[in-house]
Order: sequence, then structure tokens, then C-alpha cells
Amino acid sequence: MCGIAGILTREGREIPQRSLQAMAQRVAHRGPDAVGYHTDPAAGIHLAHRRLSVVDLSDAGAQPMISTSGRYTVVLNGEIYNFRDLRSELDALSAPSWRGASDTEVLLAACDAWGVDGALTRLDGMFAFALWDNARRCLTLARDRMGEKPLFVATCTDGLLFASDLRAITAYEGFDAQPDDEVLDLFLGLSYIPEPRTPFANVWKVPPGSYAQARPGDHSVRTTRYWDAVENVLAARRSSQGASAVELLGAIERRLITVVSNQMVADVPLGAFLSGGIDSSLIVALMQRVSAKPVRTFTIGFNDEAYDEAPFARQIADHLGTDHTEVRLDWSDALDLIARLPEIYDEPFGDSSQLPTCLVAQVARRSVTVALSGDGGDEIFGGYNRHTFARRYHRLLSSVPASARRALGGALQGVAETDLFKRVTRRLLGSGSRKGLRLPAEKLNKLVSALRCSDARALYLSLVRRDEGLIEDGILARAFAPTFSAIEQHGLDLAEEMMLLDTATYLPGDILTKVDRAAMAVALETRAPFLDHKLFALSWALPVTTRIENGQGKSVLRRLLARHVPPTLFERPKMGFGVPIDAWMRGPLKAWIADQCHSFAAKHPQHGERTLDALNRFLSGHGHLHHYLWNIAMYESWHKHNSCRGIVKSELDAKK
Repeated sequence: MCGIAGILTREGREIPQRSLQAMAQRVAHRGPDAVGYHTDPAAGIHLAHRRLSVVDLSDAGAQPMISTSGRYTVVLNGEIYNFRDLRSELDALSAPSWRGASDTEVLLAACDAWGVDGALTRLDGMFAFALWDNARRCLTLARDRMGEKPLFVATCTDGLLFASDLRAITAYEGFDAQPDDEVLDLFLGLSYIPEPRTPFANVWKVPPGSYAQARPGDHSVRTTRYWDAVENVLAARRSSQGASAVELLGAIERRLITVVSNQMVADVPLGAFLSGGIDSSLIVALMQRVSAKPVRTFTIGFNDEAYDEAPFARQIADHLGTDHTEVRLDWSDALDLIARLPEIYDEPFGDSSQLPTCLVAQVARRSVTVALSGDGGDEIFGGYNRHTFARRYHRLLSSVPASARRALGGALQGVAETDLFKRVTRRLLGSGSRKGLRLPAEKLNKLVSALRCSDARALYLSLVRRDEGLIEDGILARAFAPTFSAIEQHGLDLAEEMMLLDTATYLPGDILTKVDRAAMAVALETRAPFLDHKLFALSWALPVTTRIENGQGKSVLRRLLARHVPPTLFERPKMGFGVPIDAWMRGPLKAWIADQCHSFAAKHPQHGERTLDALNRFLSGHGHLHHYLWNIAMYESWHKHNSCRGIVKSELDAKK
């Protein structure tokens, strides 16, 4: 894992060397081990690389790296997991003169042998790279299929900027940030900024499964998709016709073992996150199966039983025989981290599970440089509540008229607002922060919104949005419209449509952003075996009824895990990786959240009345507005952080 940055300008144009160095310094946390530059003013290309040494720790793995042919120069962030297989294939073709044992050198040789398109289709990995073709005078900016590694691109007067982090873009002295006004609404509604957008209109992200190409002096960028999730699904369905579920389950298990084995290749200490849930437990079980020694596993526990998964993880670790590290923390550890979130995440990000994610990354980094995780299991194998709900709701849509559904929704909303419902819920579930009123009431509120939906698009947005309807529906719908259109024309099951929507939007925008930024803040490389594209195809070859059985998601992963761990150790209600953010905002964070909201309202007059009304309603105990208010606080924190750096201005300042 590394950090990359650079600029493509017109041929013969000099750029301030200090600007390239400043960009590299802004991604130093991603690669603390070494720094390298490649500048060719005559060609207009300037590359910078910060190295986190993981595979081939020698100087032969240093970057920027030039191919043996001299044609290509690359800076790579990420890992090519099948580089050994590709190297053998290349040896059979032409026996290249290898200088080292790095995956970067294999990538360059693959481009020499098969071209950029041919190389990309052969890569198994997580990556973002900038590849300069000296023969064609062309820059390629490529990103992995699922979007594990970020790649920002921006335009400025000097040319085209690119980097692993937004902060590196803004470090270039010729960059002038142009705020994207609509992005604020999208963020407040979703807790993240949907790709490829960013807070700035002149900065975007290379979409997952795509590469962008540009030439010196030309600001126009041509983007090409080399992998498409929907097309992959349809191809998997066609190729698997006639295969039984038993055969496909066997293929899934074999592929997962191969992927885990490949992702355990590292020349530095390696371990895994272990929450005790199905996804991480299966990854650890397979790691332990292929490992000659106990796998190092890491868990954090909190002194709050309602949020503490550490005992479950400990049971799994004991059963599998891992070398387990458990660190118990107080909520003060998470609260102390809040002030650092704008620096860690570098763009507005409001998923509050960012806090425990940052903490577990810090714990793991004390012992290892690489950690495998269970990320992607929910999206690929149907693990979210909305996936199982969609299976039931599909029948409701076809059998109950819209008017009747709306009436039922109104009745349920009335029930949720009564003191009787609150008293009964507390008696049944207890008064703890997680087992008490919030969770059932929040779920009931989601159900009310879902019952009022007229189609699948509206249903999905009602289940994923975090703003309680305070943001205009059309803004969110327009952002998702291209993805909706690409998915819904193929006659998939409603649950499958939601899984694909999650894979295309929520996974890269929220989950992978959360993990990448948290881990990279401490120079920890994370790897996610479930995101292997061949495993993705195998999972989609199965009918949805095999992945979601009897109202229970991730049936495939449950079956596989049961071969290694007794079901009694993992069959329990899904907890998630959360914190009692609503209780904090009414308790130790009350003054801070109020200050953030008032400051935000003053800077954004169009949101002012709505923000302060939501704050007052929340503090008086009404509604489920903690996610929306947390988003406001996170945006305001990010804005203040970047205002101090002179990057952004408030709307009022901009009008002066």
C-alpha cells in the first residue's frame, strides 16, 4: 500500500518542484517508508510516490518504476494479488529480465506484453495507479474493480492533477477549489459523498472498474470502464446454467481459499480483524486453515455490553487457535478521536462507525503491517436487513394496493410516536443505549417510510438515506439515477437489485472509504478477500433463494463457516460495528453538537432553519435525527479544518 500523486501538464512546461513535493508530503501517512519522484518536463509528466513496503522490501521495489522496455513509468498504490501467476505466464511468453520480486514490476511487464486493457483484465487486486506511456505520450489513471483504493483527479490552470487523497490535490499551489453546491445535500442525506463526486466541482474520482486517459496540454479526459458489475452478473448467470447449487458452493469455497492464500502473501507481519461475526470469522478460519502457524487476530472491546463484540470474537479465536489480541477501551477513547476525524478522512464522511474502525486499525498496527478483513460479505452475499426485507416487500408490493400500504404506514407511525410504545419497548428490551428504545423505533420508522414507497427506486432510497426526509427526494434520486437505470432493466429480484446498488454505491462510497482512510492514517494495509471479482461472479451464479434463505441473509457464508466453527458461536442477531452516537449527542457531546449546528446554519442559510429545528427536536427527544445531525457536525468539522488551510470558504464569505 502506498500513496501516489502527480501532474500532467503541457509538454515543455516546468512546474514548481515544491508543489510536487508538497503533494507527496500530503500522502506520506500512506507510505512512510520511502519517497520517490519521476519528472520529465519535456513530456509534461511529473510523478510522486510514497512507499509502504509490503512485498519486496528491497530497492528493487522502489517507485516510480520504469519498465525494462523503457516505455512505461508507473506509481502504484495497492497490491496485485495474482502477480506470481502473471509472472509465470510472462516468463512463458518472453522470459523478461526481472530486477526484483515486486508486483509493480509484474504490472509493468504485463502492460508491455498485453497493453493496458489486456493487463487490467488479468489483474486480481486492489489498486490505483498512474501509468505514463512514453511512446504514445498518454497518461492512464486506473482503479480496481470494487473501488478499494481511491484515486482523485482535478483540473487546474497548469493541467491535470491526480492523487490518492484529496489533501494532496489541494496542496498544489495552482489549484483553486470550486465547491459543488449539490454535494452538501447528498452528503447530509447519505452520510457519504457518492462517487465519482467530491466536495469540489473540479475534482472527481476515477470510478471503480475504470481507467481515465489524458494527454499533455489537454484537459479533456476519456474514461473507459474495463469491468462492470451488472455485465459480470449476467455473464455469470449465463455461464453457470446447468450447474447445481452444490457445485457452485464448492467452487465458491475453493475460490475463497485461493483468494485468502494469495492475500496472505506479504514480506511484513500480517493478521486479521476479528469481530466474531460471520464475515470476519470465515476469513480468519480460512487463514488459519492455510497458515502453518497461528494467525494474529485483533479485536477491540468496549465497557458497554450492548456494543461489545469482544466476547464473541474471543470465543471464535479460542476455537480456531489464533494468536488473539483484545484491547478493551472506554468510550472516552472514541470521543477523544472525534477532533481528528477531519484530518483522517480528508473529505466529509459521516458514518459514525468510523470511530471504532479507526481504533481497531490503531490496535492492529502496533503488531502488523497488513490486516485482512471481512468487508464486502454483506454486499456480495446479501447480509443487510434491507436485502431480506426486500424479499418480503416484493410480495407486499404485488398483493397490497399502494393506498392500503400508505394507510398502514400512517397507523404505524402513530404507534411509534405514542408514550405507550416507548414504555413497552423499554420494558421488553431494557433501557440500555442499544437494547432500549432507539433501535426498534428507528426500524419502525424505516418501515413506515418503506410502506409509502411506490417503486423499487423510492424503496431503496428510503432504506439507505439518513436524513429523515429533510433533503429533497429529487436530489438523491438524480444522484442514483444512472445506477438505477443500469440495474433495473434486467429483471432481477428486488433483493438482488438492492445488493447490486449497494455494491455500486454504498460499498465504495461508505464502507471502503471508511476502512481505507482509517487504516491508512496509521499506515496499515487492509485486504478484503470477499471483494475478489471472480468470487463475485460465482456468488451471483447462485439464485437469490440460495443466498437469502428463510428470511436470513448470507446463507452461503453461514454454511461455509459451519464447517470450521460451531453455529452456536456465530448464530446471533447482527450487531454491526457501532457506537451510541445518539446518547453521546444528548450527553457528553451535547454542547459540541449544538455549536456545530449553529455554526453550520450560519454558513449555509438555506439549511439554517431546518438545521436548528432538527437540533431542537432531537434534544427534546423526538424523531430519529442523530444521523442527520452527526452528518452536519462532520461536514462543519471538515469545513472548519479546511477553512484554516485556506481551501474552502463559507457561502456568505464567497458572496462578499
